[in-house]
Amino acid sequence: MKSCSAFLVLLWLTSASAQPSAPATTPILAKSTYHPDNSHSETIVDKTTNELTEATYNAGGALISKKHYLLNERGLPTQGHIYDGRGNLVARSQVYFDEFGRAKEMRSFNLQGQCYQQVIYEYGADGKAKSPKVINVNPNAAPSIKPGVIDFTQSTPAPGQYAQPQVQQAQPQAAAPEPPKKKSFFGRLFGKKDK
Repeated sequence: MKSCSAFLVLLWLTSASAQPSAPATTPILAKSTYHPDNSHSETIVDKTTNELTEATYNAGGALISKKHYLLNERGLPTQGHIYDGRGNLVARSQVYFDEFGRAKEMRSFNLQGQCYQQVIYEYGADGKAKSPKVINVNPNAAPSIKPGVIDFTQSTPAPGQYAQPQVQQAQPQAAAPEPPKKKSFFGRLFGKKDK
């Protein structure tokens, strides 16, 4: 019996040493968050592809929404897509950073390009993050925030901007016609002759 158990221990040691060791950092992190309304979110961060996926489920376990973000080298979301429970794309989001590489604003846009939510991140003098401010915007109300392309090579207005209509002012009563101007010496010398 002792030889059998020694053989099993030896077999276990050789199999354990033959397997590659686990990497120092885990490439995939997962977290579940439970909300007060009995819904919950499951977040998965894949460091090998720099992607974050968050799925939110209602109290009955049905998928409500799914978010997919691309991460930068610091692991912060840069842009993403938001899907409904059936997998239909419903919105896009974009994150803007300050000169220190910290997130300063995240905007969420519907499929028409209208901003419906802004999250503003602020930092104290010590560099610590303050509570973010969430601003929900009615995309049907004017003015709305729209992403646009600015073309500096053209003098046309940017998309979403319209040229101001020219308001014509009332013309004053016809004034007496001005006498014709005299031609300069060179104009008389080289110009066309009047008939």
